[in-house]
Amino acid sequence: MKKKVMGIILATVLILSVVLTGCSNNSAGGAATPGDTKPVKRQDVVIGTGGTAGTYYVVAAAMASAINNNSETINVIAQPSKGSVENLNLANAGDIQMGMSNSDGVYFAANGTNMYEKSGKLNISGLMSLYMSAGQMATLKSSGIETYGDLKGKRVVLGPPSTTIVEMSKAILTAYGIDPEKDITPYYLSFDEGLQKLTDGEVDATFFVAGIPTSAMINATSTGNVKLVDVDQEIIDKIAVDMPYYIPYKIPAGTYKGTDKDINTLKIMTEIFVNNDVPEDVAYEFVKQALENIDEYKESHVVAKEITPETAAKTSAPLHPGAAKYYKEIGVNK
Repeated sequence: MKKKVMGIILATVLILSVVLTGCSNNSAGGAATPGDTKPVKRQDVVIGTGGTAGTYYVVAAAMASAINNNSETINVIAQPSKGSVENLNLANAGDIQMGMSNSDGVYFAANGTNMYEKSGKLNISGLMSLYMSAGQMATLKSSGIETYGDLKGKRVVLGPPSTTIVEMSKAILTAYGIDPEKDITPYYLSFDEGLQKLTDGEVDATFFVAGIPTSAMINATSTGNVKLVDVDQEIIDKIAVDMPYYIPYKIPAGTYKGTDKDINTLKIMTEIFVNNDVPEDVAYEFVKQALENIDEYKESHVVAKEITPETAAKTSAPLHPGAAKYYKEIGVNK
């Protein structure tokens, strides 16, 4: 009987020894097996874009995919929106971390001017510039409208309400001596709505800002009935001096069907801005992955090929510390 009891005790001791040895090997001092390592949870970063059919969303979604394929610390989500102004307001409120805007909107927000004169400066800073978008005024070939000076007394879509697009169209009209509220019948509609009303004969011209070329305009000009309106060179020169965020540009002949000559206009940079409270390492990682993996998304749209480290660092608002850190590392200064 005593031998049986001793056998049981010995067996128990051996079992406990094996268990304790196993626990010891998995402790802080032991070597953990690969299966025990848990993946680090990546931080979600939401970037406001534009409509899903627009250049903003197409480029941002492709960029987000490239970043997510290569980053171990952030997960970028491209969120559709109404565009620049909504993105700026959402980022200022902290509802999104980043957003896309034309450079005039970023400049206004960072300096508390124009549409932000009453609210004051927004809580945003610069992250990276992307590509140029051109101001384009479309009309019917039968309208008799050749330049913006011919728009007086006409029904004109100035852009979506409360957007930087409206700021640009009003700036051009004002330079012609045309009061956008009194000398024309203004409409405030989206790009697609404006083109539809134009082709339906409900307005005489519609203004939009987009990368060259843009698919909606390609479709509209395919009928042979729609053309672009020229901006006189002296007007372009005046605006470029008074408002340096607008840059002289020529839309090349042949860009759209029926465009048999260069079209004088103004272009503006599209930028990504960021809420000031976004951590430095997050902003740094976004810029690093976006610029070091351009090849993964440059075919998403022709304008994506314009993105370079040199142009990226030239933003309309002071750079976020995380972005500034990366640009300094690669020797690119603002």
